[in-house]
Amino acid sequence: MPHLVKMDKKMKPKGLSIIAAESQNTPEDKIKGILDEHKAEFTVTRQARGPLSSRGIPNAYVFGVDGQLIFKGHPMSPDFERTIKKALKEFKGEDDQPEIKGDVFPQRTWKNTDGKPLVASVTEIKADQVIFKLKNGRKIPYDISKLSEEDQALINEKLNPDEDE
Repeated sequence: MPHLVKMDKKMKPKGLSIIAAESQNTPEDKIKGILDEHKAEFTVTRQARGPLSSRGIPNAYVFGVDGQLIFKGHPMSPDFERTIKKALKEFKGEDDQPEIKGDVFPQRTWKNTDGKPLVASVTEIKADQVIFKLKNGRKIPYDISKLSEEDQALINEKLNPDEDE
């Protein structure tokens, strides 16, 4: 975990997004405790399933910006970090995308497309993500497309204030 936290802090500004997958039915409060202990700011999903299979823990998958799998293996492998660094060098970024930082939205209840609520403030809007700040101070990136239509409209109004005129 410390290796991933360090990598996240160092490489997130360059375009890295880490998503950890918990697959051992660990209680949610224990996961939160581990994340808080290590000051991890990346997303952890529970009971990950999909087309990729793993025979060992830990296991890492790295996808390029085109969505193609470019690494599968142990996260302590020298090839893991090397592959990420190479992919980030090739990443052009989204400098032409609107970006807003600071206290963008005060704490409020946001809803995802399934209607599930999340109480958080928004500290940053960048490209297709918002950065939510939870009550405990932890920041998490979240895809705007996963927010309810109403909340997406609110974000778009902030990004493009002149469009309503």
